[in-house]
Parts: sequence; C-alpha cells; structure tokens
Amino acid sequence: MFSYRIKNTSLYMYFSVFILTIILVYPNISQGKKLPMIFATFPPMNYLDDQGEIRGISYELVTQTVKAIGYTPEVTILPWKRAYKEAAEGHFAILFSFTKNEERIKQFLFTDFLIKIADVFFKRKELDITWNELTDLQNYVIGYTDGYNYAPVFLEAIHSGSFIAHKSPALETPEKQHLKNLFHKRVDLIICEIHQCKFYLGQNKKWKNAIDYIPKPIGKVRTFHAGVSRAWPNAEELLNQFNRQYQKIKQTGLRKKIVHKYIDDELE
Repeated sequence: MFSYRIKNTSLYMYFSVFILTIILVYPNISQGKKLPMIFATFPPMNYLDDQGEIRGISYELVTQTVKAIGYTPEVTILPWKRAYKEAAEGHFAILFSFTKNEERIKQFLFTDFLIKIADVFFKRKELDITWNELTDLQNYVIGYTDGYNYAPVFLEAIHSGSFIAHKSPALETPEKQHLKNLFHKRVDLIICEIHQCKFYLGQNKKWKNAIDYIPKPIGKVRTFHAGVSRAWPNAEELLNQFNRQYQKIKQTGLRKKIVHKYIDDELE
C-alpha cells in the first residue's frame, strides 16, 4: 500500500470524481469480467435444488475453473436443444455438460473431461429382463429422448427397428417423464445415464421401490465435457486457460471432493 497526497484541490476533486465513476460504471471490475455460460438440467451434473440454487458436479467444476481464470460466471438454464443452439451461435461462451461427436466438434472446442458417464436400461423390478444384443429386446417398448447423443449402437438399433422405440422430446427434465412412463407401465425399459436416473429415484420413494436397472452399459463408458463455442471471440485461448486451471483443480484434490459430494463412486 502507498499514499499520495494531492495538494491541488481542483485536481483532487477531479480525481475523486473519476474514481467514483469507475466504481459506478464498472461495479464488477474487482471480480473479473462476466462470462456467459449455459446448461440444460441434468442432475447430478447440473440442476436446481429445492431452494432454487444451482448445484451439481459439472456446475461446480466449471464455475470454480472459470473463477480461477479471473472471470465471473453468469449462468443461464434452458432446455437442451435451445441451450445448444444459443451457445453454438455464440450467445454464450460455454455450454455444459455434454459428450463429443463429430457434429458437435464443428461447433465447440471441448474441455478436458469432467466426469465419466454410462447409459443403462432402467426397468420395473417385476420384469426379469437381460440382454446381450439389442435385438434381444425386440418385443419391448423402450423410451428415449429425441436429440441426445446416445451410443452409435443404440441409435443404429432405433433406425433398424431392433426394438419398439418410444421417443420423447428433450424438454427441461425428460428423464423424469421417462421414469414416470416406466412406473405407469407405458414403456418396458428406458435408456438413462446411470447417475441421473439414480438421482431421480432417490427423490421419489414410490419409483425407487418399483424400479431398478440392468448393470450393463449401452455402448462404451463415455465422458462429459464443457464446450467453448467456436463462435465466441478468442475461443481457443479461453479453452487453453480453462484446461490449465482445471488441471490445477484436479491436482489439489478439489475435483474429487466436489464429485464425491454428489456420487459415491466414479465409473472406471
């Protein structure tokens, strides 16, 4: 710290007004520049809790990293398709959390992975269903969400008619609707990310008592990432800054601490 005494009164007044203007016009200057980010509800990765607070593994990892870079995160929630479109067009710097595919790579620069995920089939406990090939399920109605980046083997099975596919729109919480359909016997199976549907079952005792899952991944275990929009100015530099800080968060053990707040075990 230092002090500097200004003897000229008029200069002092001018200086004071200048400083006050800076504080009023740029109130967040000490907090860093705001960075607009967007996500779709996908617990336990990103979601609103009962008090309306944003929580989740990806939410905490992404916002902690962005703050470490020097930005103030400004977060918006929208349904998946609209969130994706808004970010791809450059209205938001970062979209989270989602998997990679060839089409998405054209529009986003993907960060280092945040967490591993796996899709499995959830079913009613009364049904004794097992499978080796998806064609084994040809007599069953299977619920899925339109527009999701499922494993290629599952998408190919839909197109080839390997089972009776029941499509639902990607609304704010489509997996809740899938579980409701399953509970009320409108479908026989639903495809769902294992952490996500276990989260919803934990919130509904009736569903949890009636529904379980088949512990066999559909396709490979995959990874969730944040994506920096290629339409955002200096996107590559932002990606590099993010990955550098994220590695530091991993090295300090903060990443593991955040993950274990929400789930007991990570997928291998």
